[in-house]
This record gives sequence, structure tokens and C-alpha cells, in this order.
Amino acid sequence: MKKMRKKKTLKSLIAVMLVLVLAASGYIVHRSMSIRAAKEKAAAEAQAAEEAQRQAEEAAAKEAQEAAIASHVYSHRGSEGPDEHSFKAYDAAIAAGSRYIEQDVVMSSDGVLYVSHDLNAVTMTGYNGMYEYISSETVDGLKTYAGNPVLRLSQVFDKYGKDITYVVELKDGRDKCTKAFEDMVDQYGYSDVIIVQSMYPDVLEELEKKYPDMPKLLVCWSQSAFEGSVDSPFVDILSVKANAGLITEANCKLAHKNGKQFSAWTLNDEESIKRAIDLGVDSYFTNDTPLALSIERDYGIGKR
Repeated sequence: MKKMRKKKTLKSLIAVMLVLVLAASGYIVHRSMSIRAAKEKAAAEAQAAEEAQRQAEEAAAKEAQEAAIASHVYSHRGSEGPDEHSFKAYDAAIAAGSRYIEQDVVMSSDGVLYVSHDLNAVTMTGYNGMYEYISSETVDGLKTYAGNPVLRLSQVFDKYGKDITYVVELKDGRDKCTKAFEDMVDQYGYSDVIIVQSMYPDVLEELEKKYPDMPKLLVCWSQSAFEGSVDSPFVDILSVKANAGLITEANCKLAHKNGKQFSAWTLNDEESIKRAIDLGVDSYFTNDTPLALSIERDYGIGKR
């Protein structure tokens, strides 16, 4: 009887041991599978992180390349024609890849800054009057030949924020226009997204006092204007008139020798744009942003 109990007890112990062995084996298998799954997950996550990093680096490199390409092209009036200096023109240039949009700025009789290429409203609207003698109430009621409003500079700033660089030409050389511009720049805090241009050296000299880091472009209509300002400490970019025979290798080299960028206006065909690229022109105004950017990508990228 005693032997039978011992035998039964032994069998129970063996059964328990088998259960424990099976449990341990199951745990080991489960643990091994969990570790392998964790390793596979970690490897997959690492691979995904590497791929994300690679894509981010490629995107950043492409963005830098596009920014470099765009920096050579200034969209003249957004695009010249009936819709010049309208949101339609600006939007079209931006959609084509432009990041540098020109605004010509004038001032009404009551000190409001508007965007218009000419000092007289007749060119854009048919209303014959100099902006400096027209009230903002009157200007706000005008329509261009294409049916667009005459935009306030503040409206342009409000719409595009800091998503673009504004290439602002102060067409009105009066001190009060310059002061109004300064007040608006300070109000919006946009000194870091503006290239200011003028044909009046004294306007740029005055702006240099307050905005030494804002790039300043001098509009040069003649060789004498170019040579007279090529060493000016308050000029960063010298832009010459294309059809005045001023886009020359000598002028480009002279500008660069004096630490200035060399620019030109207005280049609208493949031949003139490629010639400017070959000469080393740093930037140029164009009425055909899509064409200019296409040439910069296909031709200029290997020349710059």
C-alpha cells in the first residue's frame, strides 16, 4: 500500500515537472518570439526613420535648389499686361514658382500707399490724375482696365504675409512717401522680406540708416547712373535697363568687383535670359515668370 502511494506521488511529481517543463518551454518560445518581434519592429522603425530622414533631406535639398533658382527671377509687376499689379497677376507668378514679386508703390494725397507702375492713375485706370493729388477714397473706387481694384500695399502684405519676398520700388521720391513706407514696414515687421528699389539714390541712402540689412536696389537708366553708384555703400544691387545696352560683361564684372549684385530689367525671351545667365547676371525682372524659371532650371542651374 505504501509502495503504491509512493508510486502515485512520484507520478504526480513527474506530472507536475512535465507541466513545469512545458510551461517553461512555452514561456521560452513565447519570449523568444516576443524578442524577435520586438527586434523586427525596431528594425522596421529604424528603417522607416532612415527613409523619412532621407526623404526630408531630399525635400530640403530640392527646396534649397528651388529657392536658389527663384532668387534670380523677379516677377515684374506680377506679370505685365491688363492684370499687372493685381492679385491675379501675383497669384499666377507664385503658382509658377516665383518667390520674388515686384510692387511699384505710389502715395495718395492723404498718405496711403498704393501699387501702381506709374505716378498717374490714367495708365492703369483711365482716370487722369496724379496719385499724390487724389484721395484714398477716390483711388479705392477706381478699377483698372481689367476690372481689378488699385491695391493698397497693405492689402498685398495682408494677403501674402511672409510667404514671398516683396521687391518694392518707391516710385515717388518724396520724403513723406519714404516715411510712410518705413511706418508700414515697422507696422508689419517685414524688413526681412523686402528688397527695396528706387531710381533715387537719396531714397536708398535714407533707408540705409534705418534698415541696413534690407537689400537696396538702384534702378539705373544710364551708364553714368550705373558708374556713379557702383561703389555706393548704401546700394546692394545695381539693376540696368536691358534695351539700353547696359547688360555687358564689363558692367557685370565692375558691379561684382565692388561687392554689388548685378541685375537687369526686363528680360522676356529665351535668348536674352540665357545671355544674362552666361554673363553672370545675379537677377533680372521678367514679365514671363514661367519661361524664366524653366530656363533657370534647365539651363541656368549648371551655369550659376
